[in-house]
Amino acid sequence: MSKQYGVLNRPCNAPWNNMYITLKGEVSPCWKLPGYVDQWSHDRSLSDIWDGEHFDRYRQALAQTKFLDRCKECEKEIQDDVWPLAKAYEKYPVGDYPSLMEIELSNQCNLECTMCSGLLSSGIRKNRDKLPPLPQIFDDTFNEQMREFIPHLTELRINGGEPFAQKIVLDLCEIVAEVNPDLKINIATNGTVYNKRVQHLLDICNIHMNISIDSLIPEVYETIRVNGDFNILMRNFQTFLKYSRDNNRSLSVMVNPMRNNWREMVSFARFTDAQGVSLWFNTILYPLDHAIHNLDTSELETIYNTMSTDLASVPKTSRNYDVLEHLINSQIKSWYLDSFTR
Repeated sequence: MSKQYGVLNRPCNAPWNNMYITLKGEVSPCWKLPGYVDQWSHDRSLSDIWDGEHFDRYRQALAQTKFLDRCKECEKEIQDDVWPLAKAYEKYPVGDYPSLMEIELSNQCNLECTMCSGLLSSGIRKNRDKLPPLPQIFDDTFNEQMREFIPHLTELRINGGEPFAQKIVLDLCEIVAEVNPDLKINIATNGTVYNKRVQHLLDICNIHMNISIDSLIPEVYETIRVNGDFNILMRNFQTFLKYSRDNNRSLSVMVNPMRNNWREMVSFARFTDAQGVSLWFNTILYPLDHAIHNLDTSELETIYNTMSTDLASVPKTSRNYDVLEHLINSQIKSWYLDSFTR
């Protein structure tokens, strides 16, 4: 193994410093492990889980550089020198409580994105899946339990659906403002919801945003982000950008490279550089007809060569050059090379 991403030579810190909580109530050290670790309920609290035997199983394994379950995916990425998920947890403190919590409390969302699922979008579940609403697992009991953890956190990340449209998330932010108003709250938003209560939370909380924008071409954006309006998105983006600049808060643009937008990745590097914000690329593995990784060798070769040419037109001094370069020369290239052995 070429790198270690935890303290004391552990390959990953996540079981010691993070709780990842899904809208099904699953609790694990990271997003790869829901369903393998533990389950929140009124009878099993956050404290029970953090101090429980299931989290400890992963701590003991990683302390011996053993990779259980989907931890093996990070093991391979570490061996291949591709940024593993483990890298995301190397900077957060390790202590008696988690210093990071990543939570999904609801799938309520105003959009029905083509690459998303009913698990993360109430609209998709209703209109595409033709299924009844997911049960609302979390309530005021969960938010009250969070009071014990909030003082110890370095960061609280809120994902899932559209957080700014979810009452339980807005209520939780009010608790943070009361208990630890300086706590960094990082919200993944589609950027289309902005109203008086959202502005109120911006005023009283330390909110940082990751805004998902999958195309800078209005027609393509609205094809991907079903129910989205590109003009509203851009108007809100400028509002959030001004808030972030005025209050010294971070703002990142999150992009999902897919079959119908990969040619725009260099445009996102230029756009984020011009706006003075960070850029990050998510990895889309499913649905398969949207993903890039499973294309045949010739298609991946075309994508890799085209994007490599695009990269040459971006100054190496660009704010997000390294992120774009990593996407192309690590991820895309790795998929291209792997395609020869399929």
